[in-house]
Amino acid sequence: MRGCLEDPFHTKIDYLGPGPEAGLLPAFFYFALSGEESLELHPYNQPALIAAHSSLRVFSFTIPGHEPGLNKFQAMHYWAEQMEQGGYELEIFFDKVVKAIEWLISQQLINPDRMAAGGLSRGGFIATHIAARVKEIQTLLGFAPLTELMLLKEFAENPTLHRRASELDLVTLIEKLTHVRHLRFYIGNLDTRVDTDACYRFIRRLAEKGHEKHLRHQKIELMITQSIGHKGHGTAPHLFEEGANWIKNQLYGEK
Repeated sequence: MRGCLEDPFHTKIDYLGPGPEAGLLPAFFYFALSGEESLELHPYNQPALIAAHSSLRVFSFTIPGHEPGLNKFQAMHYWAEQMEQGGYELEIFFDKVVKAIEWLISQQLINPDRMAAGGLSRGGFIATHIAARVKEIQTLLGFAPLTELMLLKEFAENPTLHRRASELDLVTLIEKLTHVRHLRFYIGNLDTRVDTDACYRFIRRLAEKGHEKHLRHQKIELMITQSIGHKGHGTAPHLFEEGANWIKNQLYGEK
């Protein structure tokens, strides 16, 4: 079932899976493009379609730069322009999503003990920020995830953005991700769009923090695969399937 909800703050929440009448269920928050496209547009929607289940809901939200009337292929230019103008579009979006998740929990539409987040490219960046802000999210998945904004051409063209952009790099979230029990990122071995080495640096720092704090509950995985597509930034269909099935295993496994 494909549906849409709206929280008291008028945030639109798109979803796949059983309707509200089914009550408390595990939840996977998936980010890629707009809420609709993340669930409907091939191939970006493949993780959502595969993860969707008769007893699981996949939720999605429209990422900044993907609203109606905007060119989704220029979304990173939009992020950079908003930041250059002093805007806090991303931070505002993170807050909206967190409030929406809190509302879904309060409405008993989500089992707070079985929550996961994930995303594709910029969606992986978004999902990690959300996981850092929602302690109930203990499973995190990323496909070719963006980890450092200044590595993108759209940001690198304007060095004055460095301070603001670096404040949002995933490495700044490490202390806030220590509650995550299961994390899996997939990255191409030569991804020159979001940078394979940057993804590895983040995973290495996260693993080091876990070792430092003796976090025996954490399982952190980085799957380095053959690069495909433009700038090596593609994700193969079998990896979407593998990652989505991994999410289902985490959400239905023993807690």
